[in-house]
Amino acid sequence: MLKKLFYFVIAVGLLLVIAAGLFLTWGYYYITRDLPRLSTIEDYKPPAVSTVFAGDGTPIGEFYKERRYPIKLKDVPPMVRNAFIASEDASFYQHPGIDFWSILRAAYVNIERGEAKQGGSTITQQVVKNLLLSSEKKIQRKIKEAILAYQLEKRLSKDEIFEIYLNQIFFGNTAYGLKAAARSYFRKEVHELTLPEAALLAGLPKAPTRFSPILHAERAKRRQRYVLTQMVKAGFISRGEAEEALRQELRVYAAGAQNIFHAPFYVSEVRRLFQELWKDLNVDVDGLEIHTALDIVADEMAVRALRKGLREVDKRRGWRGPLGFIAGGDRQKFVEQYGAWPREALEEGVIYPALVIEVAMARGEAVVSLGDYTSVVNLKEASWARKRLDADERVFFMSPEQTLKVGDVIEVSLGTRAADGTSAKNGAVESPNVQKILVLDQTPLIEGALVLLNPYSGEVLAAVGGYSYQRSQFNRVTQSLRQPGSAFKPVVYLAAVDGFKFTPATIVYDSPRTFRVGAQLWTPGNFDEKYLGPITLRVALEKSRNLVSADIVSRIGVDAVIQYARKLGIQSRLGPNLSIALGSSEVTLLELTRAYGVFAAKGVLFDSVFVTKIVDRQGSVIYDYETEKLSKARQVINENSAFIMANLMKGVVEHGTGYRVREIGRPVAGKTGTSNEEMDTWFIGFTPQWACGVWVGFDVKKKIGEKETGGRVAAPIFLYMMRDFLKYKDEQNYAKLVEEAKAEAERLGIEYVAPEPLEPLDFSVPDGVDPFWVDKESGRLVSEGIPGAILEYFIKGTEPSKPLEEEQTPESYLESPDL
Repeated sequence: MLKKLFYFVIAVGLLLVIAAGLFLTWGYYYITRDLPRLSTIEDYKPPAVSTVFAGDGTPIGEFYKERRYPIKLKDVPPMVRNAFIASEDASFYQHPGIDFWSILRAAYVNIERGEAKQGGSTITQQVVKNLLLSSEKKIQRKIKEAILAYQLEKRLSKDEIFEIYLNQIFFGNTAYGLKAAARSYFRKEVHELTLPEAALLAGLPKAPTRFSPILHAERAKRRQRYVLTQMVKAGFISRGEAEEALRQELRVYAAGAQNIFHAPFYVSEVRRLFQELWKDLNVDVDGLEIHTALDIVADEMAVRALRKGLREVDKRRGWRGPLGFIAGGDRQKFVEQYGAWPREALEEGVIYPALVIEVAMARGEAVVSLGDYTSVVNLKEASWARKRLDADERVFFMSPEQTLKVGDVIEVSLGTRAADGTSAKNGAVESPNVQKILVLDQTPLIEGALVLLNPYSGEVLAAVGGYSYQRSQFNRVTQSLRQPGSAFKPVVYLAAVDGFKFTPATIVYDSPRTFRVGAQLWTPGNFDEKYLGPITLRVALEKSRNLVSADIVSRIGVDAVIQYARKLGIQSRLGPNLSIALGSSEVTLLELTRAYGVFAAKGVLFDSVFVTKIVDRQGSVIYDYETEKLSKARQVINENSAFIMANLMKGVVEHGTGYRVREIGRPVAGKTGTSNEEMDTWFIGFTPQWACGVWVGFDVKKKIGEKETGGRVAAPIFLYMMRDFLKYKDEQNYAKLVEEAKAEAERLGIEYVAPEPLEPLDFSVPDGVDPFWVDKESGRLVSEGIPGAILEYFIKGTEPSKPLEEEQTPESYLESPDL
């Protein structure tokens, strides 16, 4: 009987073991039937920040979905690693991915306390959970996590797993990964972290919001103490080091939402170009290094020049009056609505709102408050504000002290006054003989844009697409199509010179004309409503005569002009009509400036280049403009014709509508442009090395003002920009020359002698061009020294050879249009 019972027990036991085995086998396969593939972790490429760099390597912007900067474990100091090991998984380098003792300890604590207070997850399990599984608290998910963690440890090394962990975890404060956390919280790189900083960061992954040092400082301190205690227990640091770390006060920073640090219009254009040119790359997740041609100094100069010029134009239009009104001059309400600025925080070139708290009409002064600063504004010195604009832009005249009252909110900026009190102006340099004051000012409503490029490479050094990126992110350099007016005339003249053998001395006719355009008649006029009669091509361009341009197009044909515009890189739609002669077809500022650059670059056209190099997260170069620059260069017009045009356009600056630019004091060529009703104003100019374009107007087209032409509105902005930029480049080039001279002197063992100052470059004369003295009015050959004689350049064989009365006129070789 006992024997039978024994066999029965054995049989039942075996059946139970088999059943348990089958159950466990079924359970294992049931749990693992839909396990995620570990290849996702093996090919770990988390979303990472793409950083945009200026030409000198300065970061100017970031694109990202998650702010993460992947870092190699070898670049993480041992002390920082140990902080995370001690905090999250002290036996990480000993267990096989699952720490059974930690699980049992956590289970005991949780049962004892009646709630889930501790978890037993290892670093490997956390990696699996974050990358492959959800965060749901179910036993099935925990089992999957454990299985995957064990499998992962068989496929990756401990260091590889730890590196993934440090790059993947979320720290709060917009930071994903250790490197982002160091930058966000402490504005440091990982290798610069101190022990207390590392301990603070190591305590965050458990609950980034709960232990945030920004939101919950005391709680974060307790968590830091816990991490330091665990480091002592693990033998990573001594108790004394822990206590010293706890005594240190840490300064933490809240991460800003700003992801553009410099040149916002430029950075936004870079982003747009990726959507157009590199569609297979995702700048928000790919972790790219994006190198650009931006010159930060040049871009800052461009911002200052554009803002200065727009303010000048806006003030000529008139003062629009106060921004608003606060009853009783209540300063507290002003601060709540407009903010407050202490005196030491005021910056030159910035416009601030100010509350009028007293008006002294007899003295012509207003006492104003900026919340934390009170000062006096001399209204009599703001003579521009006597011209007033009402809401409908009707003009009337009245002194500001006669209309201001307590409670008005006006705009002011920082200016200076000479020690004798005789003058005040914005932007003065610090000097013992001047004192800082507040002056009445006004934020311009008019918009503008400026672009600077290197015509010999196409690289865009600066692109400022408006008065303020905060006010409008619309980029008027690349996105705005506007009528160029007379700024398009160089294209017309190029077609005549390069394709139809016109010369600077060719006689053209500035006379009233009516042209037949199909069944319509078109009678253009000149801006000044005057006509000069027969003049040379040079004078016609310098004086920007509309009738001459229209006449040329009527003779050479609209198609020829469009063909040359395409050669110069103008891609916008051009209307096939005679009015193209006066710039009626809309173009962008960038493409027109690039077209002018062809004249500077001896007839060679380059694509406009913002991005110069793209490097992926592994350091491989995806794109490098240097390798394709030469293949991109296209000789689109004859070098001789390019020089003739540059020389003609020098005359526009020296003797014509661009005369305000003469102040630069070096060879500059360019052309002004004004569209109908003074709605768009332009100045595009170039030196032998640089091309710069300026546009000014309103986004919703309307008249800028009477006689507000390209020469008066846009040319001064070009002047402000290029005067400063060329000086900056001269200083750079001379400093390089000095450095080379010193190195040469040291190498040869001779005394260093300072090099001579660099002379500004002029446009070089090609071999196919010869100079001749001609009479500027008649265009005929004369002797040097004759009154009215100028040195003119001609493509070989096209120089005048007969007296004026024997010269052929354009009518003799081009069919005259219908009148």
